[in-house]
Amino acid sequence: MVDQFPASRSTTFGYVCRRCSRCCQHKRIQLNPYEVARLARARKQSTTEFRRASTVDGQGTVLAQKGDGTCVFLGPQGCEVHGDRPLVCRLYPLGRHVRADGFEYFTRHEGHPQSEGEFTDRGTVDGFLEAQGAKPFMAAQDSYFRWLCRAHEQIAGTNDATGSDQTDRAVGVDLLDIDLMIAEHCADTAENEPADIEDRLRLHLNLLYDLIANNGGQHVAEKPQDRTNEVTQ
Repeated sequence: MVDQFPASRSTTFGYVCRRCSRCCQHKRIQLNPYEVARLARARKQSTTEFRRASTVDGQGTVLAQKGDGTCVFLGPQGCEVHGDRPLVCRLYPLGRHVRADGFEYFTRHEGHPQSEGEFTDRGTVDGFLEAQGAKPFMAAQDSYFRWLCRAHEQIAGTNDATGSDQTDRAVGVDLLDIDLMIAEHCADTAENEPADIEDRLRLHLNLLYDLIANNGGQHVAEKPQDRTNEVTQ
């Protein structure tokens, strides 16, 4: 097979997973709030409970591992949350990279040396993404990335942010916790909480944008401005 990577969605690509679970070992599985919400609902937990129980240091950004380095959700029959698995798992053996200007490209992992998975030249990257149900997860990932870019721009452009009641409330809210942030908002406004996970995603993003618009972004953790969003193991 001719190596065509880095690749676009139209690049020839195929991969057959044999469910050997070797890709579920010693991997850093990153999470965004939407993925946490999906996994939490699958486990019948709040996002707050899920983060504390199943993510590194309870931060909600990286999935925890067992003592032997396997994923916390790898059971005797394989992945126990397969229907709600994170984007990085859906993409494997691909990595996805998106720049702030929207340019997207894909890289390929060779995988575990004993992996039973098979690379083929049947299909395309786009077809693989569709088959893995990755596109809603990609859309959510991109939405949070756009918000993060806007927040960094707001921080950089704000010299003298003024306080407000919303600022005071935001201090005690973990911005990555969908359930916590929505619950506080609905308690303040007497609105009913949306039940649909996609509606909750949209409301969470609206609240995040409102926060940076009203408060200059000063409650967003300041990080180096990495302008490429990478989802890869």
